[in-house]
Formats: sequence, C-alpha cells, structure tokens
Amino acid sequence: MSSPKNKKPKILVLPNTDFLINAGILGIENTLTHAVQKLNAQAPTEQRATPPSTERISEIALIMGEMGVALWRAQQALEKDESNEPVDRKMYRALEALQAAMNKAGVEIIDRIGTNLSLGHYRDIVVVATEQSADVQQEIITETIKPAVQWRHNFPGVTPETILIQPSEVVTKSPITQPPQQ
Repeated sequence: MSSPKNKKPKILVLPNTDFLINAGILGIENTLTHAVQKLNAQAPTEQRATPPSTERISEIALIMGEMGVALWRAQQALEKDESNEPVDRKMYRALEALQAAMNKAGVEIIDRIGTNLSLGHYRDIVVVATEQSADVQQEIITETIKPAVQWRHNFPGVTPETILIQPSEVVTKSPITQPPQQ
C-alpha cells in the first residue's frame, strides 16, 4: 500500500483555456482570502495584537510567492495583437485586479528583463544560463524564467520588513570574452 505522499495527482485536461485561466484566478483569490481569514482567526482579540509565528509568516510568504509566479505566467500567456495590446480585455482586467490586490497585500512581482547586470548586484536574481553574443557590450537579462517575488509585511509589534520569497530565474547574454593574448 502506497502512502498518500507518493501518489501523483490526476491531471484533468480541458480544452477551454478561458475556463482554466478563470479557474486559476479564482483559486488564487480563494487561497489569498483563506490565508487572510486564517491569519485573522489566529489574531488575539485584545487591543495589542501579537504577530503571527515565524512559521506562519513563512507559510503565508510561500503561498504569496506561488501566487505571484502564477499571476505573472498568466499575464505572459495573454495573446497580444499587432499593437502589443491584449486581445482578451476582460481577462486582462481580471489579471490587473488580481495584481492590484496582491500589491495591496504587500506582494511585488519583479521582472528584470533587459536589466544590465554590470551596473550592480541584485540579490533577487539567479542566472540559470548565459549566452555569449557579439551584439551586446555588457551582460543583460534576455529572458525571465520565473520573476522575483517579494513581500513587505506590516504586522503589529513587528518591524516591517521586505522578504524575498522567490528569486528571479533568468537567462542572460554577455559579450564574447577574448582569451588573454601572450
């Protein structure tokens, strides 16, 4: 008998992408609502509230990180017309509303495509591949595999802090390096 941890979930394949995207958005909204309700239920009723435990903050941060990456991917998947405007305006507005709600909760999704990495060090970037190219003079980000997600919490009794939840995974282009001449 296999344990539940070893079971792979069954995947339901549906041809209706609008349904899948709407279901994903609804799932993200429900997850965020549930996390906030659970956090509020754990808050003491007295005037001076104590902050949630570090484990609870970490759990909430991971959920928000997953939601941020899923939102970014949905935004990237929207089909664009010749003028680079989204074809499905209704879906675009729904994703914008979700983005605004996440920003209100302190979640920021950062896509650093086009960033020149020679200008500084970014703690939220992990380079997974680099391509050398003669058409660039400095190392730049050409593709984002996953965006960076950070969360600024503001719990009572705790100094506000920005937590990097998900570092950005990127592909870069760098100038062709010449071997040293002797």
